[in-house]
Amino acid sequence: MKTEIKTSRLLLRRFRESDCDDLFEFLSQLEDDEFEGYPGITCENGKEHLESRLDSDEFYAVEYIPSGKVIGNIYCGARDFAAKEVGYIINKNYQRQGYAGEALSAVIRSAFLEGVHRVYAECDPRNTASWKLLESVGFRREAHLRQNTYFLKDADGAPVWKDTYIYAILESDEGREKDKKEEALPAS
Repeated sequence: MKTEIKTSRLLLRRFRESDCDDLFEFLSQLEDDEFEGYPGITCENGKEHLESRLDSDEFYAVEYIPSGKVIGNIYCGARDFAAKEVGYIINKNYQRQGYAGEALSAVIRSAFLEGVHRVYAECDPRNTASWKLLESVGFRREAHLRQNTYFLKDADGAPVWKDTYIYAILESDEGREKDKKEEALPAS
């Protein structure tokens, strides 16, 4: 993981102890979220989530530069065969303003510069905003896995199975997407 990545509005960096309140704020918004596996976030286990992020080089804190507030995180974990898996959470008060796409694109570019061949993500097929975000930054849908994972159990302790879309972008795709965007620009 690169120590820091800066975009026009965001600083992607390691988590700090001082990020606890911001992390708790965006994770606690997922209390009743049907797509994420973060139920029951409390101040106490919020600190545990921060500790795991402090010790990890796989999480970027997404800091909004004008205020210094951490508005989310990007996960970018190493996988076999020169691949990385990404995931993202953005504070609901900052969604639909392009921050997730900006942060995700920057992390992907950084991964490719580090020699990664493939970046992939998994998401719930019902989470239209998530898979549309992935598509908007150049990912392609590769699979629809049926009832392959669960985050929660029902009242009887049985898993609540979920489907998953698998999306990926290859280093070679990233270059093609950039070329397409440049071709679409009017000549000066």
